[in-house]
Amino acid sequence: MSRRTDRLANVLVLQEKLKQLHETRQAMHTANARFAAEEAEDVVKAFNAEGSLASVFPEVYHARVASATAAKQHHLANAHVEGLRVAKASARVDVVAREVGISRRADERAAEERDRTEALSRQPAKPK
Repeated sequence: MSRRTDRLANVLVLQEKLKQLHETRQAMHTANARFAAEEAEDVVKAFNAEGSLASVFPEVYHARVASATAAKQHHLANAHVEGLRVAKASARVDVVAREVGISRRADERAAEERDRTEALSRQPAKPK
């Protein structure tokens, strides 16, 4: 392979790793948003449960629900940003993969042309 093909292959590996990183971060933010939503639901259930201390400390329950809801919105926003980054990384991976293919085909054509030239140069000249 040519130097260009090798470099492009390395760039492709790097771009794929970067895409996986963004996918992982998106999944992490989505999971954190789900956990925050579950926490808010649990606090609301505890607030409405019989024998809870909600009547004594209602502001604590309301603050915790507000905090969990805000955390959920924050994580969803971050997940959206990471989703956009995944889309950009996917586009870059596709472009680099296409360039790697083009470069490999060019290398193959050049190798075939060299082989043909060598084969022709080895043939004895025909007498006239």
